Amino acid sequence: MKQYSKILMQPRWLAVIAVALFLLVFPFGVTGYMLRFLTFVFMWVILAGSINMVTGYTGYLDFGHIVFFGIGAYVTGVLMVNFALPFFVSMFAGCLVALAVGLGVGVPSMRLRGAYFAIAMLAFAEAVKQIVLEAKSVTRGGLGLSLPVYADYYFFYYVMCLAVASTVVVTYWIERSEFGYALRAIRGSEVAAGVSGVNTLKYKLAAFGLSAFFAGMAGGIYAYWMTFIYPSDVFNIAMTVQMVVMMFLGGSGTLVGPIIGAFILTTISEILWARFIYLYMIILGIVVMVIVLVMPHGIVGLLKRVRGLKWLSSKPKK
Repeated sequence: MKQYSKILMQPRWLAVIAVALFLLVFPFGVTGYMLRFLTFVFMWVILAGSINMVTGYTGYLDFGHIVFFGIGAYVTGVLMVNFALPFFVSMFAGCLVALAVGLGVGVPSMRLRGAYFAIAMLAFAEAVKQIVLEAKSVTRGGLGLSLPVYADYYFFYYVMCLAVASTVVVTYWIERSEFGYALRAIRGSEVAAGVSGVNTLKYKLAAFGLSAFFAGMAGGIYAYWMTFIYPSDVFNIAMTVQMVVMMFLGGSGTLVGPIIGAFILTTISEILWARFIYLYMIILGIVVMVIVLVMPHGIVGLLKRVRGLKWLSSKPKK
């Protein structure tokens, strides 16, 4: 018991507990706009964290990652609308379908490397979007899919917050486990990792499947929250680009990097969109470019140089 109390008294665990308590009570003192905004931040944290599991730890840049978000959204919507299944059952089914698709497409695509893998996933995402657009029985004639309306912002805030917590816990496990060591070895040199006895394909597929599962989870929650989804929205390649930028901005291959990147980029986007409607994308691009040039290893990489903040890298114990 004393051992656990000593662990909990460490600065990083005190910070985690403080943040958790803050997020639990935060909704009761803010307006509906702030609650909705933070829920969006949570969604981007999940997405940036999910792509970090495969790109950040293995080095495989997935430009088609949005496909799993879209699959989770549509499976959740179809099960709720056409089969009248409860939301959580539908969402979990969407996660499993995204996982299965990830593993299925990962078997051939994970044998590719570098730009070839990125292009293959990009093509796959576009192909799935076209298939969904043509599936008129699913998209109601190509006009999208309407889900049951449930206008409770508190519900979606806490559900998305719980999804963030699960994403962070799994990422923390990756950081501290042999599985994470294997993924880092693949990122460093896949050939050397294979020679050392690491089953590179197995570990890459496991990371890819986990990333697909959590992206599908975000998609399922988003679909029920928005109550209407359209293929061009939930399979939008621009969302993948935003995930990648968030991950690299905060620090790829780290625990808190995607969290920091998602929070900062979403906040900047919200401010710029409200003040500069027509110049929004141009200004955002310049801001991101400057930040990346100044901090090539992300914000976490910069903070690791500051004394007392090295714990942000969450290095596993030997």
